[in-house]
Amino acid sequence: MKYKLQYISETFFLVSIIRYSLSILVLLLFVLVLLSCRNDMNTIRELSDDWDRLPEMSGEDLILAYSDSALIKYKIITSEYSKVTRDDAKIDEFPRGMYVELYDKDEKIEVTIKSNYAHRRNIDNIWEARDKVVVVNQDGTKLETELLFWDMAGKRIYSPQYSRLTMKEKNIVEGHNGFESDQNLQHPVFGKVTGQIEYKVE
Repeated sequence: MKYKLQYISETFFLVSIIRYSLSILVLLLFVLVLLSCRNDMNTIRELSDDWDRLPEMSGEDLILAYSDSALIKYKIITSEYSKVTRDDAKIDEFPRGMYVELYDKDEKIEVTIKSNYAHRRNIDNIWEARDKVVVVNQDGTKLETELLFWDMAGKRIYSPQYSRLTMKEKNIVEGHNGFESDQNLQHPVFGKVTGQIEYKVE
């Protein structure tokens, strides 16, 4: 009888251990499932973010022409183009740069703009060109800078950075505190000017 009670006691102890172990196992499985769900949610969020970053439109080696009243206003030649959304704003992006030709009413080239990177915000039609930006007008006047903003609606260009203007007569004007001008470079205004200008002494 004593042995039997001892046996029952050991069995009860064994059953208690098994129940405890099963409880721990169930708890661990629950935690694993919960963590798995969290990972899945993180994965879903990451995939959603990646999806949002995908361009709505893209292409390579393109010529984009923009016209108004059947007249070509400007033409863009680019190696890569994509339309993306950033901070709820639509952006035309040119990651590998662009070459732009602006035309007058007779469809003659007035100005060219070249850069290694550019994008345009559709909301305000402001262009941002970066990295070896070169603007040349029909007179041969050339502007060089590393950052340029082009306001298409206002038909003006400006930069907060160092800019160098070389005129047809080889005169050079440098603005160490930025510049602004009409987009045809006819009336440039520089900040903190230095330069080299040739003139004849009578």
